[in-house]
Amino acid sequence: MKGLIKIIIFVIVIVIVIVFIGIFMKSTSKNSTYANEKETQAEKDKNTKEDNIKDQENEANKEVMKIAEINKEAMNKKEKIKYVNLTPGEVYIPILMYHSISDSDSKNNLLIPVAQFTAEMSWLKKEGFTPMLMGEVISALKSGKVPKRPVAITFDDGYADNYTAGYKALIDNNMKATFFIITDTTDVDSSYMSSVMLKEMASKGMGIENHTSKHMELNKLSRADKVNIIKAGKDSLKAKCGVDSKYLCYPVGRYDDETIQVAKELGLEGAVTTEGGLANIKNGEFALKRIRMSPMKLENFKAIFESFMTNN
Repeated sequence: MKGLIKIIIFVIVIVIVIVFIGIFMKSTSKNSTYANEKETQAEKDKNTKEDNIKDQENEANKEVMKIAEINKEAMNKKEKIKYVNLTPGEVYIPILMYHSISDSDSKNNLLIPVAQFTAEMSWLKKEGFTPMLMGEVISALKSGKVPKRPVAITFDDGYADNYTAGYKALIDNNMKATFFIITDTTDVDSSYMSSVMLKEMASKGMGIENHTSKHMELNKLSRADKVNIIKAGKDSLKAKCGVDSKYLCYPVGRYDDETIQVAKELGLEGAVTTEGGLANIKNGEFALKRIRMSPMKLENFKAIFESFMTNN
């Protein structure tokens, strides 16, 4: 009887040992599988990270190539521009003055139909006119070195349709323009361009300049008020758009000698008026004439440039 009990106890011990061995082996196998899975996931994460880095490098390389191509294209265009050398007083440049590009009101002479503006930009491109920003205009007027077919395109006030309609036509025709902004409207009034729009246009080679902060007639203001709204406009463009504005557009074309003096003291280098005619250095860089644009047939637009067509 005692021998039977010993045998039973022995069998039980053996069974318990076998069970524990089984549990241990299963746990070891599970840990090994988990470790392998963890190692595999780590390898996958590493590969994914490397792929992401490669993708970023490829995108960066593409961006560098794109910029290089743009610079190359710009240099090629510059080389193709034909210049003439004149005495400064003989240089005349047409500065076009636009306000709004819109089909909303045919009776408003400040609103240029979209199709008209597009046709005008297309014609300027076709006839080989060189678009100039304000710094280039003043440099040409002072030095006498000017493109054979020069044109400066300007917009007053900064209406939103300048971006939605005008900017597109400019880009489509490889043209550039200067936009004079009433800065108190920026990011406040949706009928005017936002700082996001202005920054985009600046990055594409457009000129973003100062039309003061409040669009008040400068000749009627005190010296202190002149300083305040011109400086506020300049400071706002710097803060909101990162633009260091050097040129001014007199609101409603109103200014006086004190206005010019204040503008110079604030570091500005030139200004445009609403007085009709071609820009010439004899009037001074702070009294540049412009040509007011209104709804018109393309033939009438072409007539503005007749002297440049016959002499070149």
